[in-house]
Amino acid sequence: MSKREQRGVINVGALLFAWAIPVAAAAQPDAPAPIDEVRQNSRLHAGPLYVKPTLQLKELGIDNNVYNTYGDQQLSDFTVTFMPKLDLSVPVAKRALVQATTAADLVWYAKYAGERSVDPQLGLRGQIFLSRLTISGERGYLNTRQRPNQEIDVRARHVDEMLTAAVEVAVTPEMTVKVAGHRLSTRYDAAAEYDNTSLQRTLNRDTKGIELKVKYRLTALTSIGVRSDLLRDTFTMSPARNSESIRVMPGLEFKPRALVSGSAYVGYREFMPSDAKALPDFKGLVAQLGLSYTLLGSTVFGVSYSRDLTYSFDELQPFFVDDSVGASVRRAIGRRFDVLASADRHNYAYKDLIGPVLPATPLPPRVDVTWNYAASFGYRIGREGRIAFGASYWQRESTTIAYRNYNNLRFGTSASMGF
Repeated sequence: MSKREQRGVINVGALLFAWAIPVAAAAQPDAPAPIDEVRQNSRLHAGPLYVKPTLQLKELGIDNNVYNTYGDQQLSDFTVTFMPKLDLSVPVAKRALVQATTAADLVWYAKYAGERSVDPQLGLRGQIFLSRLTISGERGYLNTRQRPNQEIDVRARHVDEMLTAAVEVAVTPEMTVKVAGHRLSTRYDAAAEYDNTSLQRTLNRDTKGIELKVKYRLTALTSIGVRSDLLRDTFTMSPARNSESIRVMPGLEFKPRALVSGSAYVGYREFMPSDAKALPDFKGLVAQLGLSYTLLGSTVFGVSYSRDLTYSFDELQPFFVDDSVGASVRRAIGRRFDVLASADRHNYAYKDLIGPVLPATPLPPRVDVTWNYAASFGYRIGREGRIAFGASYWQRESTTIAYRNYNNLRFGTSASMGF
């Protein structure tokens, strides 16, 4: 973020606080839900400070294809991924909440030392609660070598930084309106390459956006809403990829106590490239859906679906339509044991460059499909902890590039525990 942008954020924040102080003098007898959740879920409490430490063993086992290699040249290794996490919260007189989160993925491979990494992440969030108004701001930082999606197989170091500011107004007891502005930057290391392409050149970008969300509560457990946003993507080293987008998504939200819980938003996106002679446009369906249903209190069925545009590292095929669907079943066995099974399908339909930069030989339509199947047997520890033994199988097939095909079986133990 430039110094000018930082000064602008600081000035806006100062004005909001100066305006909020006299308004906050109005009586507000009950603590807002986020403050109540902090007090109930935090394990440690010292004066105004609430602390929630968490230890998570994400993986301890065998990765039989470390580099997602095509064919028979698969390389297997023993791997461990461990994540300590600390959540700190400070409520301020039932009118404000300041939260900080620090965590890090510690990734270790026994033979392939080049795949080891320490991936820190930091977060800071502040909220002010007035009688009908909530003002919030958030700052996030992630420095990681983990793969961003199912397209890039190399573990390349990149830094993601996020800044968000929002104002939410309760217009009536049933209707709320939220306006938010956000900025996200992605930066890859200069040495990061994949398939002879510099990831810094094709993926370093800044995304700025404004979002408007209107939500109306139909019942105590169900709400309808409309989310719309304007996005601008600016690529620091590939200006031909710059674009603007408009996205409108109506949908439904269900609280956890509802028969069906989660949310489902489906809508329309118009993608407008700055250089219409080089980059194709897009107009079509987008979606974000995640729903679950509990049968007889012991079996939980879940479904997910997402569809949107994602930028590709490939210079000749600059983005793809990500169409992903998933399903899961979790069955409780007694009070502590459970069995979990899931299947996910990621369909990446690539779009080619157009105009004078089009390659001499037109590229055939390319679709990469990745399947993931997973199953585990777990034992619950306390309210939030779980230790599990399981396996996952990955398979990717491409319609045009044979060396993109691979399969990978991973199996071992995972565990999470809060203190």
